[in-house]
Amino acid sequence: MFQQYIFICCVIFLGSLEIVNGKSTGFKTRITSNGLNYANKVAMNALAAKIRTFSVPDQHGDSGGVEYDLTNMRVTGFTEPQSNIVFLPGAGLQWTAHGAGVSMHGDFHYKIHKKWIPSISGSGSFDISVSGLDFSINMILGVDVNGRPTIAASGCSCGISSVNIKFHGGWAWLYNLFSGKLEDTVKKTLKNKICDSVTTQINEEGGKKLASLPVTVKLGRRFLLDYRLLQTPNFQPSYMETFHKGEIFWLGDETDAPFEPPTMADIGDTQKMMYLWISDYMFNTLGYAAQMHNYLVRNITAADLPPDERGILNTTCTSFICLGSLIPQLQKAFPNSTVELNLFSGNPPTMTITSEGLNVRCGGKIVLYARQNDNSLAYLMSIIATMETTVNVSIASELVYGKIYDIKLLLNVTNSAVGPVAGGFIQMLINNVLKTVLIPKLNEMGQKGFPLPVTGKIRFINSSLRLLQRAVVIETDLNYTG
Repeated sequence: MFQQYIFICCVIFLGSLEIVNGKSTGFKTRITSNGLNYANKVAMNALAAKIRTFSVPDQHGDSGGVEYDLTNMRVTGFTEPQSNIVFLPGAGLQWTAHGAGVSMHGDFHYKIHKKWIPSISGSGSFDISVSGLDFSINMILGVDVNGRPTIAASGCSCGISSVNIKFHGGWAWLYNLFSGKLEDTVKKTLKNKICDSVTTQINEEGGKKLASLPVTVKLGRRFLLDYRLLQTPNFQPSYMETFHKGEIFWLGDETDAPFEPPTMADIGDTQKMMYLWISDYMFNTLGYAAQMHNYLVRNITAADLPPDERGILNTTCTSFICLGSLIPQLQKAFPNSTVELNLFSGNPPTMTITSEGLNVRCGGKIVLYARQNDNSLAYLMSIIATMETTVNVSIASELVYGKIYDIKLLLNVTNSAVGPVAGGFIQMLINNVLKTVLIPKLNEMGQKGFPLPVTGKIRFINSSLRLLQRAVVIETDLNYTG
């Protein structure tokens, strides 16, 4: 339906790190005049199709001793007007159209029942040409108590400049008796139908669709992205912006993170139809929720490595290098065993977005154990680890993808139960684990793409990414496939 594009554009939800009415926002979207120009084309095409289905109720009457019946009145053509959708600063949107034309066809039947002449009856058809049809309607956008968008039609008006009627068959003087009645009926019916149709679709169909929009999206099996609106949209002369919470929670625990999103850089561009700000606050709340629920824990065994590299975790070597050959005291103390690594973070990982890239930092502890022949675990050593990496991001369709290209790792061996250990050996081991296990796992997640919470009827085209201070901005045009 024609209103869907407008509504969807108004509530697609990504945003900025601004403070709005005292509430922190993690996502922001900007819809520009170019976006509304496209919406206007979609809307007018759909409205034209709707008008072409209009019909006028049959009319029956008596004028000057002539009974008449006007039946089967229907629209046969519609000439699209000059139209546009504009922002109403501080309020919403306004859709106006000027100079539309409508052609109609119908049938008539008459019967003269004057006393001084014999009863005469006849029938024929008529064509109607309506010109100068104008309309205007406002759409007021808001937000309900659950953070969902609302919409309401306001101030619909419709005018018609002229109605021309041409009858086919019969006496021209006779038709003048009911042509005025027909003209009034057509004007009244078209005005009411246009305003009623648009208002109904906005208030009922549009309102119903918006009320059903989810304000949260599950991320995997453990996390929940909250993108509820925090205030009514902000309308400026050339764009509108919506502000959203933009926080990721542990599923079942919506405790806010103990930090606020900082202010991030803005842009003045309005050439694209839509701009989406994705802040590093979103990732940092994800890291916080994961840390608080012990999600960032991983146990690495030989089974996690590629088959041809599993031997590196052996304490006794066969035909290739293993930990036992790199750390002789390990082979002596725990022969014929395999080493397992328990990894867990000490603090939530943090992301910082700059114009240079996305930088992720994390730190934690790696504890090594020897799995002995009797299946018992023997403590070997603890390693304090700090890691820094850069992430490349890209966009395709409505998904944002990430890939890790470089990792800097700093290790410090502590509490060794097997005596002094050369740091280079441990560095080689951990680097190998990162290269073969953790990085591929992380990139596998990144290759699935982060879904932008937009309707399936909206497609991004001509999209690009821009890195700003504390945010990634998606610049895109839109294609509506409804």
